Amino acid sequence: MSFIKAIQAQNGRIYEVGGTLRDTLLGIPHKDRDILVTGIPMHELVALLEKHGSIQKVGKSFGILKFRQKLEASEFDIALPRIEKSTGTGHRDFEVEFDHNLPVEKDLGRRDFTINAMARDLQSGELLDPYKGQKDLQNKILRMVFSNTFREDPLRLLRAVQFAARFDLKIEAETLAEMKKDSALIKTISGERIIEEIRKLLMSEKPSIGFWIMRETNILPHVFPDVQGMIGVPQPKKHGGDVFEHTMKVLDASRGNKDVASAGDLELMFSALFHDTGKPATAAFSDEKNDITFHGHQIISKRIWLKWMKKYKASMLGIDVENVAHLVDNHMFETKSFYSDRAIRRFINKIGPDLIYKQIDLRIADKKGGGYPESLKGILKLKNKIASELNKKPPFGPKDLAIKGNDLLSLGLAEGPQIGKILKDLVEVVLDEPENNTLEILSKIIQEKYL
Repeated sequence: MSFIKAIQAQNGRIYEVGGTLRDTLLGIPHKDRDILVTGIPMHELVALLEKHGSIQKVGKSFGILKFRQKLEASEFDIALPRIEKSTGTGHRDFEVEFDHNLPVEKDLGRRDFTINAMARDLQSGELLDPYKGQKDLQNKILRMVFSNTFREDPLRLLRAVQFAARFDLKIEAETLAEMKKDSALIKTISGERIIEEIRKLLMSEKPSIGFWIMRETNILPHVFPDVQGMIGVPQPKKHGGDVFEHTMKVLDASRGNKDVASAGDLELMFSALFHDTGKPATAAFSDEKNDITFHGHQIISKRIWLKWMKKYKASMLGIDVENVAHLVDNHMFETKSFYSDRAIRRFINKIGPDLIYKQIDLRIADKKGGGYPESLKGILKLKNKIASELNKKPPFGPKDLAIKGNDLLSLGLAEGPQIGKILKDLVEVVLDEPENNTLEILSKIIQEKYL
């Protein structure tokens, strides 16, 4: 690459570092790259890079440049060696010193975990590994570089969680002990920072690993208090275990089970995580059933989700938080296979054609977390009936009606809320009898009933 050669021509040295090098050693492909440059002052490096592409400075004090070379899609995070000193408890409370003459090993010493504290010289190919990160990577160990790592930056608590889950790593004993000791510091981190680590955790093959780690280290009650509240709340006898264990199975199924068509979808996964958070508040023993019940828990679960997502700004992930709320609120639907076509249409109308299959997937994931995970006959029959009805393309909402708002005005109706109410009434008509969805029939109904 031309900018690399230009840096080397000015006696600069370039090192591949951080997550880029870690992923390379793991054989994981990556689009963007983390680069460390020594031997060239910042102002000279900026001038050099500007000749080869575009630069965005990320925080003047941090000395990081986001660089995109001309005609290249990849983005580079380019930095000078630096040391960081904590000046407070927040993630941004640092005094940062960056120096092009600072030894690379000094820079590596400020990093969070040994697997991220390596550097490879792009010219010689030499691997600098003062903390034996490559060995830890090979042995699947997550180890902090220094004992104050979580106090220096509490976000590293969640980074440890998602690294362990994503890369199937065992957290080394001293590191685990420090996480337990410093767990409450996660409360000092902003929601925007936390939600990105949660996204990475949810994209691991088995995200429940991270939640079990958060439970063990006491991070869970600080980030997911209502998930913590599930612990010890028993499931009905036929399922066994407690609500937390059940939810972890549902979450993993929503991430990667073969029977879940939209597995890995973030809206589905958050729905799986929060669908039973209302159970602790609604748990009651029924003498009639001789078992525990959770009447109306879906309503409480929906409220819990909406409160949580506001605190952690889940919408930043590009999900529709109202879709998640809708899925959670409706996850207790009946799955009786003898539904009539009319009932199927009304069910699709209630959930929405765009969400109906995701709602079915939530139920399948829910079944996977129950006592009979392979008992999918009823829900799959319902799914087939839904598919059959959708293929007929019947009307499910006002936008599907053969008559529109302008048609109502032309019939003599006045503008206002009444128009919306009439369209809603007409949807009820055509849900029962789709063949009535013609301009002539609907116009006649309006003239007889509303004029």
